[in-house]
Amino acid sequence: MRNMRFVLITGCALAVLFVTVTGTQAASIVDPAGDLRTFAPNVPGSYAGPPNPALDVLSASVVLDATQQFLTFNATMVGPLSGLIDPTTGALLGSYSWGINHGYANNNFSQLGLPDILFDAVLTLNPNGTGTYRGASAPAGAVAVVGNTISATLPVSFVAPPPPPANAIGPLLPLALWSYNLWPRSSIRTDGTPLGFGDAQIADFAPDTTTFLATTSAAAVPEPASSVLLIGGFVAMTGRRWLKRRRS
Repeated sequence: MRNMRFVLITGCALAVLFVTVTGTQAASIVDPAGDLRTFAPNVPGSYAGPPNPALDVLSASVVLDATQQFLTFNATMVGPLSGLIDPTTGALLGSYSWGINHGYANNNFSQLGLPDILFDAVLTLNPNGTGTYRGASAPAGAVAVVGNTISATLPVSFVAPPPPPANAIGPLLPLALWSYNLWPRSSIRTDGTPLGFGDAQIADFAPDTTTFLATTSAAAVPEPASSVLLIGGFVAMTGRRWLKRRRS
């Protein structure tokens, strides 16, 4: 009987552990409005662009559909994304960089005092509904822009890990443990002149100092209550069979 009780207790512990793990799925990142980086003349890499509301992140999330193998990147800004398209020429005045850490990581933002924003590849989304990843264009229709929001639903294979960079920190991680950060970029200075690629383009980070995990879609993760019943039932059935064999 003690052994049977041990089996049941172990099963309950496993069920609790399962619920705990699935309960740690990341939620949408909420970023304060009006927290754009500021320009400091004597600080290399400080933000040199205009305070465009379309560059100020309000929320960001990544949703993993592990069944269909798709990732959806979502972001909402303070202002409409049309503010990043020149009304006369149609030129892009900014873009959205999604840093992805597949595990290799590097801390290229440590010089900005942000050593925990780690990434090894970047997905770029544009306010005109286009995007690129490591030189490849996003599939047609994958990027959607509506008002203040921009989203992209992409096959996991499209954002596959890059070759390990020379300054890689860690090993490749499982898909569910990839982590993310969003940083909007301005391509112009406050006076409207071009702003060259670099840290001075970055208007905001979401989250501000670290990365976050994707939320796994409901279709890919069993409901916790169902999982407990399944595990509990399995353990109870296994325990009964074990006890029956022991008595025979």
